Amino acid sequence: MNLCETKHNNQLSDLGNQIAQNIEDIKLIAVAGPSSSGKTTFTNRLRIELLAKGIEPMMISMDNYYKPKTEAPKDSDGNPDLEHVEALDVKKFNQDMADLVMGKAVSMPIFDFKLGKRVLGPSITLKKGSPILIEGIHALNDKLTDLIPNHQKFKIFISPNTQVHIDDHNPLSLTDLRLIRRMVRDQKYRNTPVTQTLDMWSSVRRGEFRWIYPHQETANFIYNSELTYELLVLNKFALPHLLQVPKDDKHYITANRLVKFLKYFKEIDSTLIPSNSILLEFIGGSPFHD
Repeated sequence: MNLCETKHNNQLSDLGNQIAQNIEDIKLIAVAGPSSSGKTTFTNRLRIELLAKGIEPMMISMDNYYKPKTEAPKDSDGNPDLEHVEALDVKKFNQDMADLVMGKAVSMPIFDFKLGKRVLGPSITLKKGSPILIEGIHALNDKLTDLIPNHQKFKIFISPNTQVHIDDHNPLSLTDLRLIRRMVRDQKYRNTPVTQTLDMWSSVRRGEFRWIYPHQETANFIYNSELTYELLVLNKFALPHLLQVPKDDKHYITANRLVKFLKYFKEIDSTLIPSNSILLEFIGGSPFHD
């Protein structure tokens, strides 16, 4: 466990050093990755790492730039496609980021989810030597930041990068690992049954291939968020719910496959997990979770 978490710490230290060495040029740091990669925890830990190096990033929420649902592009079923890049006010986001980089004051929007639209927020100015820090599905898409020169952007792609093999015929891919993470998180924070998570998973994957993976090769840094011990923790949270999927359910085969795999792993005490671990983003107890 300690070795796995140390690997994450070392990656963060290396990343912080790279940014610090080029901070005079870097004006915007962008973080993106597929679902359940640990982006929230990572982005907050990166901010702390930079603060320790005397760099004070300004975190900007891309969610505040969503258009009202009535203005969002439609998917193939005629419903608002909130994963589409044009669901965001691309023009305003681009201009606001460019104005901040140039030292101008910007009146930030705040998306009021009760009203379903943006309202006017506070006026902010970027401090000298402070980069902007953004995280989101489209963060690496230059369409959102094409007014900022490429040499002033530092892009980070985060994803677990591993493949676990019990034997030559039983692999667990990183996609399955993220699926298990998401099942556990959805159940913990949204009381969502695993069958509902599985219902959404194909749509989530389509969005990843359309909006995230095409931009990963432009990243300046690849952060591997895999923790080798995590299946020893996640099994305790995932198995009870996967075992409840009935045999006549359309997701039974997938659920049963994951059950058989998770049963290979012994449980370990989750209280031993460090308080800043990415794993807590999924099982609960993270200081960075909203």
